[in-house]
Amino acid sequence: MKSPRYVTIALPFHANGLVASRLLSTAWLSKIVAHRVLMVVKSELVLAELPETRFLKAMRSRCYDVLPNRRYVDGVLKLVWSTLRSAKALGVDVRDLELKEWLLFQSDGEPHARGNLNIRLVDLGRTRVLTFWYDKSSDTVELRYVVPKGYRRLLETLISEANAKRVGYPARIYISDYGMGKYGLHVAGEMQVMVPYQLYYQVMKRYDDPLSDIVAGIDVNVDRLDVAVVSPGGKLRMIRTFWLDGAAHMGVKRKRAWSIIGEVIHRMLKWLYHAGVSTIFLENPEIVGYLRYYWIRNGERRGRKWNWKVSMFRSSIIERIAWKAPLYAMEVRYVDPKGTTHSREHDEIMKRFGLDRHTASAYLIALKGLKRT
Repeated sequence: MKSPRYVTIALPFHANGLVASRLLSTAWLSKIVAHRVLMVVKSELVLAELPETRFLKAMRSRCYDVLPNRRYVDGVLKLVWSTLRSAKALGVDVRDLELKEWLLFQSDGEPHARGNLNIRLVDLGRTRVLTFWYDKSSDTVELRYVVPKGYRRLLETLISEANAKRVGYPARIYISDYGMGKYGLHVAGEMQVMVPYQLYYQVMKRYDDPLSDIVAGIDVNVDRLDVAVVSPGGKLRMIRTFWLDGAAHMGVKRKRAWSIIGEVIHRMLKWLYHAGVSTIFLENPEIVGYLRYYWIRNGERRGRKWNWKVSMFRSSIIERIAWKAPLYAMEVRYVDPKGTTHSREHDEIMKRFGLDRHTASAYLIALKGLKRT
């Protein structure tokens, strides 16, 4: 797998009054567009087979009477198209698809438009957002967001590069809650800004070069990260488990869960760097992502909570490790997850080294990676 093009950072916001009304109306119009598009696709199944560019071209004109903005319409169409691609890969009938209960709108980045024409970062804490009312009238509102301490320098650099028309960034407004309060309508959510990966790497990297050439395999689970440090010749040198305490419980809010996971990942990568690791091997997240749905669909489950944990976290954690590892001067390579948990070789490793099944999986992932290099 290639490095990601973008890294998404979430910037929380809370708005009241007219700003809240405008954001909410634009999100609802986007949702109406999404439902219309899916309905059309179900009645004209040939549309589900189109490549992305042709899909956008075929569907745009059917959406402008609801949301008269190409960038926002394209944002919705891309979400629906990606859902159709996933359904095809999993063998799911398009006619059985239903959309999740979301309220959001998004716009692609454009360098010539100072980063993003519709959702533009003005400075730290302020964004100008193009919104639409139900009568299709438009207006630009100023949205204030919270700047996480760890992303301050990154955002300053992104805004500077965008204002110089050197970089564009896709952005999304996601509404997680709304209602009537003491000061009228209020909405809460997050602005998700997709920072170009190269810019993210340049600003956020911690180390320039690895300390040695040893490797590590990492077995990712919803409650723990198991690491096996291995010499280039395949000799097991060190093992360690990093626990994701409190992150995988159903009652934990998503933001809090990812905060815990992020802290643990950074702690693990720092430990690996000082252990001399230059390359880490992970299970291919694309394959893991497909398998999680097969497990749930085919009844290979342990209960509703287990299904929630699998579908929420595992492949996403792998992806998060992959784009943070280069910050610690480590290369990431992927292996096929087949046989890393249930196989004769896995059982032999457990018995020979006295490892538990997760640490044995980490060691086996490292060995599979070394065989491919």
